[in-house]
Amino acid sequence: MECFVIFVMAWCWFNATESKPHNVSWHSKKKRRKEMKFKILLILTLTINISVFSQKNELKPYVSFLQKNKFPTAKEYILEKFETKDIVIISERDHRDITQYELYVDVIRNQNFKGNVYTEVGSWNNYQRINKFLLNSKLSEKEKEEELLSIYRDLDYTILWEKYNYYFLLNSIFEANKTRNDKDKILLFPLDLEFDWKNFDCHSQYKLFDDYSENSIIDRNIIMGKNFVNFYEYAKKRNPERKKALVIENTYHGYIRIPKFLPLPTQPDIYSTGEYIFKTYPENTTNIYINYFTQGFHNGLTNEGLFDAAFYFTKTDNIGFDLKNTPFGNSKFDLYNFGGDYYKVNFDYIFDGMIFYKPIVEMNLVTGIPNVYPKEFEKQFHERMTLIDGISYEESIKENEELLKELNTKTETKLQDSIIQKINSQIKYWIE
Repeated sequence: MECFVIFVMAWCWFNATESKPHNVSWHSKKKRRKEMKFKILLILTLTINISVFSQKNELKPYVSFLQKNKFPTAKEYILEKFETKDIVIISERDHRDITQYELYVDVIRNQNFKGNVYTEVGSWNNYQRINKFLLNSKLSEKEKEEELLSIYRDLDYTILWEKYNYYFLLNSIFEANKTRNDKDKILLFPLDLEFDWKNFDCHSQYKLFDDYSENSIIDRNIIMGKNFVNFYEYAKKRNPERKKALVIENTYHGYIRIPKFLPLPTQPDIYSTGEYIFKTYPENTTNIYINYFTQGFHNGLTNEGLFDAAFYFTKTDNIGFDLKNTPFGNSKFDLYNFGGDYYKVNFDYIFDGMIFYKPIVEMNLVTGIPNVYPKEFEKQFHERMTLIDGISYEESIKENEELLKELNTKTETKLQDSIIQKINSQIKYWIE
């Protein structure tokens, strides 16, 4: 509507100007007419660029906040948090997305990061092997690759943690450490349940462990929290100059404040690793939300796309900010959750900060580790599959040929078209 009004005003002005008598030649009139048309087109172009989109009222506070403030980049924001806190927990989005790990690696490699890395991924009893590798700058390229793949095959209790970004993370820390003094080298501590393939001889043993890991969500979070405390205290004593901790925990594992479950408000359960860490180090811990879906891909974006619409409308990307006293922080929390009355709290109750790093549609989901199970390790692969599935070695060879190929092949995928369409429709709803 605004564009139309301005267009009519410009056209009337043009015609009024043209209707005035002028004692000029025909060629001068023609030249002047062209100049006028050019000016009108320029005005219309600028007007359309500014006014082609309008916002619903609910969106305006979010847009105003993004337009009126200056923000650090996502990397700068994470590093700034370490100026006042020793422990920064990232609530990681999709395990497969490598774009977020490119950001985390940028933070870790920065000389201003004076700490170590702690991850949900990886069984904690692998920490010595992992750090022996990360600190060994004398390895040749071939030796590095062989040891990294060996670590990866034994990383946890699955046949393979096939998410490529963790491989990328380990390799990046190794490369960064090669150029650092011993006191500046970065360590990595995995926090997940203890597991060693050598301790399992049959399917029933593995199933017992698997059932426990699947059905003890609360216990697993407490175990990871305790593992963090043990490793964190060890790391501080080992090297007091690197007492900072970047903790990467997926979604709810990174929530530091869980709302009370009203039917049992005094129940002492810990529902997330982040909460355990926060309650252990309340003055030194903070956490950060990275833009993501609400509860599952097919349910779309958080707050029905309101957050993402604000960033889209203002063409804003790669920033970080504190949530307290912001429209984003004051929005109803609607991410994946369990164990509390989340509908009663806002985002700033669960998280202290937020980073927006690449729109969700730009996530790059990368799986498969090149040559992780080469010919000489196919026997190991099938033997482990017999333990996992309770099948014979011969059956594994027949049934898992495609799986073996997938694990050995790095594959990049984007979100499904149907999910992208839902995202776009949610954003479009807020922008008229």
